[in-house]
Amino acid sequence: MKHINYLFLMLSFIVLATSCKKNDPKDIELASLSVKTAFDADNATYGFDMSQLKVTATNLVTNQTYTGKTETDGTVNFSSLSPGDYNIAATLTIKASDYNAKAGTNVEDDVVFNGSISRQNVQQAASAAITLKAGRIGDFVIKQVYYAGSDIKDGALFRDQFIEIYNNSNETLYADSLYFGQVENVSAVATRIDFTKGYYQANGSWDWTKAVDMNNDKANTDYIYSKSLFMIPGTGKQYPVEPGKSIIIAANALNHKAPYTDATGKTIGVNKPELTVDLSAADFEVYLGNQDGINPLASDIDNPAVPNVVVINRGGNRDLVIDNLGRDGIMIFKTAADVKNLPRYATPDKTVVTATSTLSTQIPISYIIDGVGLQHAVAASRVPKQLPDLLDGGEIFVTGGSYSSQSVVRKTRRVVNGRIVLQDTNNSTNDFGVLIKADPSKSATSFIN
Repeated sequence: MKHINYLFLMLSFIVLATSCKKNDPKDIELASLSVKTAFDADNATYGFDMSQLKVTATNLVTNQTYTGKTETDGTVNFSSLSPGDYNIAATLTIKASDYNAKAGTNVEDDVVFNGSISRQNVQQAASAAITLKAGRIGDFVIKQVYYAGSDIKDGALFRDQFIEIYNNSNETLYADSLYFGQVENVSAVATRIDFTKGYYQANGSWDWTKAVDMNNDKANTDYIYSKSLFMIPGTGKQYPVEPGKSIIIAANALNHKAPYTDATGKTIGVNKPELTVDLSAADFEVYLGNQDGINPLASDIDNPAVPNVVVINRGGNRDLVIDNLGRDGIMIFKTAADVKNLPRYATPDKTVVTATSTLSTQIPISYIIDGVGLQHAVAASRVPKQLPDLLDGGEIFVTGGSYSSQSVVRKTRRVVNGRIVLQDTNNSTNDFGVLIKADPSKSATSFIN
């Protein structure tokens, strides 16, 4: 009996040891990935050099990033990747002189091409293809987005959020009738999306062709959808913005460093004023207290000294509230069209639309001047990409996360006769840095590494 028990124990040990060895991470079979890049139809015939194009693959769970350079045919091969889902991004900068010589244009700045694939599954030997596109370069750019907010107890929560828009040209521009808003997109963690539902694209974004009453096969390619939409007022030339200057749009144009009285008559203080900002001198503010049919937030106080923006679509919000975790996108545009007549749709997961449904405005991509995609600071919690590559090839986030008082700010590219020219490659990952403390002074700067 003892002999049998001893033999049984030995066999159990061998089985356990073998099982442990098979589950040893060192023995996991690694995968390879081949990425083929190509220019879009508008630039495919110019013969630009495809070699040394930078491609990165980022694991969605571990956030480990692999970087490679393409061969002359635009292909890059990655080996020894951990199996899983990856975001893949490609970027190529072509000098202005080279682009002009081959394209017959007269651009002043280098042209940057971007392309990406979201949630590419890599198992064993995988392959992917990326189309490179050069985005529109606008005169107005989004310079700073303060979305994180400040400490819940000692700061101002999210009521101190603001957006800064900058004139990146060498001519005076007018902010009158400039539209801005938040992009509607999937807020679920990318790795947890149930694609069997049938209303997602392969990259995890909404498939707008499945929206109720949608009858447009280009709904996903030619448009973006804005859950909130506002317009700066004016007569046409009422609000000039000089070259190298900017405007601040506040969610609440108050001095958040000081106590204030909210809409219910309650006095709200702040324990640590250094954590928040003074927005009492903002150029514009978003005020929803005068909108019909809503119950605005008690913190939504109207500053009579600061002009209110025109509310086109509040998107079900009770104030301008940018997602403090970063799962949001901001865009700006101008158009002579009557934006109030643009179609509105419920998100594709809704099967019934009623009078109380929250609808997003369908905006042609051709209208958009600039867009910034924001993301969660933690890789495993990131959501599908907010904007198409044509508008934003990469996304940005504050490293400190929500309620950190941090903001993202566009980098300085060069200085021309004292005027700062901000970097605008239509890739927020490359174009933005992080400010440890949001700065509404309009003098905030970040520099190219």
